[in-house]
Amino acid sequence: MRLRLLILALGNFAMGVDTFVIAPILDPMARDFTVSRTTAGWLITGFALAYAVCGPLLAALTGHRSPRPLLLAALTVFAAGNVLTAVAPGYWVGMLGRVVAGAGASMYTANALAVARAMAPPERSGRATATVVGGLTTAIVLGLPLGAWLGANVGWRPTLWVVVALTAVAAAGIATTLPPLAGQAATSLRARLAPLSRPAVLITLMATWLCLSTSWTVYTYVDQITREATGGDAAKTSFVLLSFGVGAVTGNLLTGRLTDRLGPARTITYAAPLLVVAATAAPLLSGTFLAALALAVVWGVFHWMVNVPQQIRVAAAAPGSAPLVLGLHQSTIYVGISTGGVAGAVGFTLGGAHGVGYAALAVGLAALAVLAVSLRITRRPAAARTVTEPAAEASRAG
Repeated sequence: MRLRLLILALGNFAMGVDTFVIAPILDPMARDFTVSRTTAGWLITGFALAYAVCGPLLAALTGHRSPRPLLLAALTVFAAGNVLTAVAPGYWVGMLGRVVAGAGASMYTANALAVARAMAPPERSGRATATVVGGLTTAIVLGLPLGAWLGANVGWRPTLWVVVALTAVAAAGIATTLPPLAGQAATSLRARLAPLSRPAVLITLMATWLCLSTSWTVYTYVDQITREATGGDAAKTSFVLLSFGVGAVTGNLLTGRLTDRLGPARTITYAAPLLVVAATAAPLLSGTFLAALALAVVWGVFHWMVNVPQQIRVAAAAPGSAPLVLGLHQSTIYVGISTGGVAGAVGFTLGGAHGVGYAALAVGLAALAVLAVSLRITRRPAAARTVTEPAAEASRAG
């Protein structure tokens, strides 16, 4: 079982590298496609929107099928999208490749986590989930800076071919080692979206969307906001990204413990304002290399502290539909990535690197306002009950 979980994690690692590596290689992509840096930033938005839209739709259409062919199909689509971008002669073909890759990724991650839980005995399901999600965490800490370095020194197209190669290895492993498993119960798209009719669910998802959009407003332009500090040096940029990854892992570990100790509402009440401050400060204060490293760590910590308490809050808002609302929550994360890219583009166009910081502040203030409404709506006696799933497991799932 350990080998199977590691193979599933390898697929998630490829997804993570592909999600995060595009931002630091957008400059050479823009030059190759002869478009502006702002226009190239829409490649991140295209991937994220495809993930967000296709996630619930594909889950409703294919969730009842056997997981092994679903995982292989997802990896095939994901690889095909990256191949299309890697060989793209122009911008719009590259954009089509990003959309196709996003659709494949949306189908893989949810099914990989479901398979991990199905294969493991109940007492080991949390650890099984953590192993698979560890592929994403590893991508942030190792794959992201390595991919950025490859993109700067070898070229952005070979970087995507590395993602394709990782995907091919994961597909071969799944085809040869994963046993046949039954699919999940069939669920209509209407049933999957039904929890959105509940105000508490909708407003909590909106708060997640805007909080993460605040952070992604900055992340999409990470190479530009740190250019003064790094001088455009690829190795230094990779160290900044590695610092962000270290902060992300630290934040993921902290948020599970804090949520268990303080509860999800108090945890997000502390984490969200600090995220807004960190995301705003990163573009404005990264004047030196040491400052950029320190700000990247702090920003990474609070970026990764949003997901877990919000997962628990949205599940508590619809306890009878927890799997469905958690799937919607995952899609909301990618909506945040896409709108963050738009906000970052507007800020960068109007004011360069500092404009990105002010755009993050504007989105962040909206996030805090929506979060305040969300906390008020969900502050009821029923919401005070202890959530059945421990925060530590939600931390692994995040």
